[in-house]
Amino acid sequence: MNIEFYFADFLTLALAHFVALLSPGVDFFIIVSNSSKYGKLSGVITSFGVASANLVYILLALFGIALIKDNTILFTCIKVVGAMYLLYIGYLLLNANKRDIFSSHSTTNINLDKKSDSFYHFSMGFLSAILNPKNSIFYFTMFTISIQNDTSFVVQSFYAVWMFLAVLFWDIFIVYLVSHKNSKKFMQKYSNKIEKISGIILIFISSMIVVNLIY
Repeated sequence: MNIEFYFADFLTLALAHFVALLSPGVDFFIIVSNSSKYGKLSGVITSFGVASANLVYILLALFGIALIKDNTILFTCIKVVGAMYLLYIGYLLLNANKRDIFSSHSTTNINLDKKSDSFYHFSMGFLSAILNPKNSIFYFTMFTISIQNDTSFVVQSFYAVWMFLAVLFWDIFIVYLVSHKNSKKFMQKYSNKIEKISGIILIFISSMIVVNLIY
């Protein structure tokens, strides 16, 4: 198996996935809330919950794509829809308004009574991610744009592991960032600019997918 053959597909997947992670969502605010209220350990446990739920959707997307990738017409149509979905996300990020991501109202008013209950904090992260239908659409899109008809299951599994670890380590990184005052100031100052840059990158990736399908 020639790994270099799949490098372009992997690079597209990894870049699109990472820039999507940069945009603060519900999971981000739950992690920030738990980290701020109960410390780093709570934030890390919540991050594992979020990553585990993402893994469920990643596996569902992986096996779903495996079932349909031999149907060339259907697979191409789904690639086009996936590209349009990335374009939509990019548009939303590009037009996102500046907000206070660490304000009290941004933490979704979570009330936690079980400060020492690790399972409870894990469940908070897991349920936040598993109940978000956008995650299932996003991962299905990711696999659609990065997997070709001849992509082996081993390579697809590598993609899945990569995305799971990317979510986990990014969320843990957020936990440690919000634990430091200077890091929080930096995130607050540049978060909107990061969202807009991420939007531009996703729009570019979406456009290149469509161009490659046409030509």
